Amino acid sequence: MTLDTIDRGVAMLMGVLCGVVVVVGLGMRGDAGLFPAIAGTLGLLACLGIGLDTLRSRPPDELPPTLPWQRFTVWSLCILGLLGLMVTVGTFVALPLFLLTSLRWLGHLRWAAALTIAITFSALIYVVFVHLLTVPLPAGWLVD
Repeated sequence: MTLDTIDRGVAMLMGVLCGVVVVVGLGMRGDAGLFPAIAGTLGLLACLGIGLDTLRSRPPDELPPTLPWQRFTVWSLCILGLLGLMVTVGTFVALPLFLLTSLRWLGHLRWAAALTIAITFSALIYVVFVHLLTVPLPAGWLVD
């Protein structure tokens, strides 16, 4: 069994799961199913993309790329830092710090570009979740 076959099978299984999420979301009352329907649809599109990518021809001796362990470790530490800081200092302090750190050192962006993306994305998260969806996000010491 080749890696493409395995990837295709996993993409199909996850696609079925995402399809179930869409069906369940559409069956919910009122606006409760909007987020599951959107998330499931995006998952379906991602699975479709993965499935189509496995169909492209590759040389038979091409090995899959190795996992860059250093980047993976730094990324994992950034995620743990984000989760820890969200509880203590709040989402809208932790999120820009996480984005700035990961974009700057893992994405190799310049400071100006990383700062612009971090602030813009954090502002969009604030507008969508706090104002439009009225989802309570961890505020940390911002509220205390």
